[in-house]
Amino acid sequence: MKILSVTTSFCLLGVAASVDMSRYSAGPGVNPGFKSYLKELYASAEDPSATKTFTNFFTTDGQLIVLANTATGSDQIIALKQELLPQLGNKHWNHIPNVTTIASETSAKKTYQVLGVIETTFDSGNCSQAYYSSRFTVTKDASGLPQLTPHAGNLVSYDDFVVNPSKSPTSIACGS
Repeated sequence: MKILSVTTSFCLLGVAASVDMSRYSAGPGVNPGFKSYLKELYASAEDPSATKTFTNFFTTDGQLIVLANTATGSDQIIALKQELLPQLGNKHWNHIPNVTTIASETSAKKTYQVLGVIETTFDSGNCSQAYYSSRFTVTKDASGLPQLTPHAGNLVSYDDFVVNPSKSPTSIACGS
């Protein structure tokens, strides 16, 4: 597994008091339950001590992808998470999701695409932000409905395919 030493991964992990859903905007076909699912997923991702409470979102062969880094299965996902966000780290992240649309859908899976801002704050007080695009693929039940129960092993893929700028701190102040 290739691990980048730069903080391109800040899109994924960190500490936040709560996930800011104030800018969340669901497009056509986005199930109402996805908002609360995403909020809970981000809260687990942003908690540096979360291991199983993060990996239990994923299927047994689920993938966490952060740009060029791919982790498959719980052990690799935890390893990537801990590499990107040490439990005693000095960085903290806050996801602020915005436009949410459907990227693709089959009879077995549904993929949501989320655009947003990720803020990274260092204990020294520096706060900067970057823009992200992520795709979340979830399984569907026998009736064809997406499975959006948090911590239920239904997340096939969490793919942070855009983080711009990719290194932190950025030149964009938080709240810009």
